[in-house]
Amino acid sequence: MMLSTHAATMPRRVPPNPPPNPPPPDAEPGTSRIAWLGPIEDEDHILVLGGQGPELMCALLHAGATNVTHLRGHERPEPDSASLVIVPRIPSLDWLATALPSIRRALTSGGRLVLHASGQVATQAQIRRMLTLLGLTAIHARATPDGHVLSAALPDRKFA
Repeated sequence: MMLSTHAATMPRRVPPNPPPNPPPPDAEPGTSRIAWLGPIEDEDHILVLGGQGPELMCALLHAGATNVTHLRGHERPEPDSASLVIVPRIPSLDWLATALPSIRRALTSGGRLVLHASGQVATQAQIRRMLTLLGLTAIHARATPDGHVLSAALPDRKFA
């Protein structure tokens, strides 16, 4: 008598992605998509670099930003042209190292940089070092579900 075994496998269920946090009832449309950037009301000119730019531009304009520019690639922005530079996704540390001098040149005195990085601690430490070497200060990081948001400021030149 021959015994046989048959293993049945259950279909793998992948949990659905959690829905994004809903904005507060009194929030303007599109503000939940840009809450990670901090306040934008006082920004003269916002520059968005890299991928995911068009969607972010629309959300910024919906939230009340008056002047937003998007550059997809490594174009060189005008000097002193942006009070806020946003990098919604860093493709690689090499890309960031190449782009940071242009980003710093684009920032106005007292301007700030906000970028979204992967969740690796080593990456965050390397990014902090790059920002410090370029003279950016007030570097802050905050965890997000898919990585970290880092922000830094260019010191006001009249006080430097």
